[in-house]
Amino acid sequence: MKKVSLISFLVLMITLLAQGEIDWERRVISASGIGAPNPNAPNMAVKRAGAINAAKMYAIRDLMATIKGMYLSSEQTAENYMMTSDVVKTQTEGIARAFQMVGEPQYFEDGSVQVTVEMSVDGKLSDLMMKNETFGDTTPLAEPATYKLSEVAASQPEVYTGLIIDCSGIELRPALSPKVYSQAGKEIYGSANVNKDFAVQQGMLGYLKSIDSAKANSRVTNNPFVVKAVSAKGTNKADIIISDADAAKIEEMASKLNFLRECRVIAIIK
Repeated sequence: MKKVSLISFLVLMITLLAQGEIDWERRVISASGIGAPNPNAPNMAVKRAGAINAAKMYAIRDLMATIKGMYLSSEQTAENYMMTSDVVKTQTEGIARAFQMVGEPQYFEDGSVQVTVEMSVDGKLSDLMMKNETFGDTTPLAEPATYKLSEVAASQPEVYTGLIIDCSGIELRPALSPKVYSQAGKEIYGSANVNKDFAVQQGMLGYLKSIDSAKANSRVTNNPFVVKAVSAKGTNKADIIISDADAAKIEEMASKLNFLRECRVIAIIK
């Protein structure tokens, strides 16, 4: 199994949970599993097939363990939410079983096999985990949400096309449904400000490691507004606090533009 030090976790911005991991930059959950062959299998082909199936079962187990540790908001984890309903737990297991294989299986001399699988944080899993969120806009999109530069933004550079919040100086933990507050405690950004389809398909908030990489990202390009985070709040440290002055500017821009509605927001974390 893959092992990563605490320092690597902080630097690489990958959340390690159980034997799986969440890469919030790519927004995928991955896990590995090792399966042993059945010694009573009639031949090597059957042994390998059985070992691969066993490895997949262990990988699914670790995917589920990783999902349970994921932060949904600053006050709730996926495990807390799954405990409220057996239906939710069953649905989560079904989503995890639709994983994608990563690369080829690794075969060992003793006949055991290791497989690595991954699944998206977004889409069906986000839809299920954010089922109780109140969204400000639930109008279905005519086509899948994609971040493309609008002609207006391209022709008028003074128009802000997104928001980058530099959180590199604070302890911020990625979550599915984070919020942004002013220092005075006013909610500036959250599910109430966005279209549900954008939140489900591409996430409420993108997480990257540098402002330069964020500015090159189609989520906020080509003219994002950049602010500095003051601190993080909540039990899980998933919500962001910005200055009252920056909050006022964002509110003014949001009344004229759609970048909040379309979740065109990226947090920079180290």
